[in-house]
Amino acid sequence: MFIDVRAIGFPLSDAIRTHVQSRVNSALGPFARRVVTVTARLEDINADHGGVDKRCSLVAAVRQRGTVVTEAVHEDLYSAADEAAARLRRAVQRLLSRRIGRERKYPQRPGALVTP
Repeated sequence: MFIDVRAIGFPLSDAIRTHVQSRVNSALGPFARRVVTVTARLEDINADHGGVDKRCSLVAAVRQRGTVVTEAVHEDLYSAADEAAARLRRAVQRLLSRRIGRERKYPQRPGALVTP
């Protein structure tokens, strides 16, 4: 699993990069074989205006299932990364537990998918 961390509007420190990577690794540990890449976008929404303005967006590409996007906003960037990683874990778990609908072999059976 490749994790790409990007900062928008401020310089990215090694401490923040390491924190985000470790949180994503621990959150997606059980699903690491199915997740191809994770892109983390960290940004300061209001810049110098103060308030709840640190955003962490995580986009995960899951093999044969598509992408999952989660986001968290908090006044502390570390807390936003923690919350977004927890949300990503739940979203990937939900995506992988979902059954994929396929055509049935015998369309005459009840409940079979009808193809036009």
